Amino acid sequence: MRSSPLTRLASHPFTYLEEIMATQTKKSMDNTPKLNRTAICLKVTAALMILLTIFPGTQRAASTQEPAQGLAAQETMQIEKMNGVEVVAHEAIVKFTDADESRHQTFVDNAVSLVNASETRSIGPRHLNMVHFRSKNMSTRELVNMLSRVAGAEFVEPNYVYRTALTPNDTRFSQMWGLNNTGQVVGGQTGIAGADISAVQAWDVSTGSSSIVVGVIDTGVDYNHPDLAANIWSAPAAFTVTVGGQTITCPAGSHGFNAVNNTCNPLDDNNHGTHTSGTIGARGNNSQGVVGVNWTTRIMALKFLNASGSGTTAGAIACIQFAIQAKQRFGATGNVRILSNSWGGGGFSQALLDTINSANSNNMLFVAAAGNANSNNDATPNYPSNYNASNVLAVAATDNRDARSSFSNFGATTVDLGAPGTAIVSTVRNGGFATFSGTSMATPHVSGAAALVLSRCSLSTAALKAVLLNNVDPVPSLAGRTVTGGRLNVDRAIRACSGN
Repeated sequence: MRSSPLTRLASHPFTYLEEIMATQTKKSMDNTPKLNRTAICLKVTAALMILLTIFPGTQRAASTQEPAQGLAAQETMQIEKMNGVEVVAHEAIVKFTDADESRHQTFVDNAVSLVNASETRSIGPRHLNMVHFRSKNMSTRELVNMLSRVAGAEFVEPNYVYRTALTPNDTRFSQMWGLNNTGQVVGGQTGIAGADISAVQAWDVSTGSSSIVVGVIDTGVDYNHPDLAANIWSAPAAFTVTVGGQTITCPAGSHGFNAVNNTCNPLDDNNHGTHTSGTIGARGNNSQGVVGVNWTTRIMALKFLNASGSGTTAGAIACIQFAIQAKQRFGATGNVRILSNSWGGGGFSQALLDTINSANSNNMLFVAAAGNANSNNDATPNYPSNYNASNVLAVAATDNRDARSSFSNFGATTVDLGAPGTAIVSTVRNGGFATFSGTSMATPHVSGAAALVLSRCSLSTAALKAVLLNNVDPVPSLAGRTVTGGRLNVDRAIRACSGN
């Protein structure tokens, strides 16, 4: 049975119009040309009126070269990172200034032409003049930068990715009370929910960035560990450093420096450095093991402690020298901003202090463990955490009830803040995991927090230190025993600098 004219017009409008004209031509063979043209005009006009009724135009059409519904589909969206935050790849949102219909469309058309947009669509209330763009070949950063130059653009921003309270799928995450304390039992002690660094909340702002390098001065790092390998720094090219008067050439793909034997192979032979590195940056959301404060970062392994965990002042200085020279050599791809130091002992060394000051001149925060003697660092100095250098940040340890760990040193003027350091699970050599305690474990929480903050905020070393110290959670156990009287809160810190 033949469908009605209205149905045929709605489903195949242009085919039906062709039929009208063809049919009218056949019927007009015996009629005058004038009547033929009149009939055609009447029927086509009527058909077009029906079309306008069935398919009403919008008051402001989106300029698009491909079906716009692709922009609305989220199931298969590509994600990239911009300033440490997840964004939809190749997309941006532009708010144009108020203008009449013609001028607004000119703004949009010019933007489409400039960025070779594959799709656009209007979004939000009409009076806000917002348009959603997708580029064929530009990264999100390139697209945002280019659209910012378009006439009439009031602001341009990425199409951010939002998630429910972001928690990783790493299999041991439930044991990581320092990042997310739910009141779980750790070492036989029931925790207090919220006595943590608020990492889960901070991850809604950023999960880290590969552009931030953390130098871990320790026993080395197992750079082959499945939960660390993706976040290990690798030299982008062969390069030469001069350390301790010796010239050393490191190959492309090497991961740092070994001051014990003056080579470019800093493989851990103890476990300590691998453990601290995991807290800073074990790969997040990879369905295995643990997660670091940063899901994504770059860890430069700087080994000066040997297999038994011992090292020298000269070795520590050599590691700092290496980090400075690698940063100077590689720039953005060797951007060491934090040095993490979970070690201590010995007496005051002017040479080490001078080198730490040199690190400060190269924009590096020096995070140091306060020590494990349950002593007052104001009275009995602990080095390197007691050095009077503006880039030194000294860290005490806390437990899962926000008490100062029984072993942790303290100091109302010499220890800056506390961080989780009792019963911390992290990576160890040969793909393993283990639980350690100490201010050594507290220190990488702060080093990791510093890296996470930098993934979202461009800060000097002084500003970075200040934002960490000014945004702690006050806890009674640290009142009068640390400079801030508080425990690290990375969520407060990253939101304070980013305005989120």
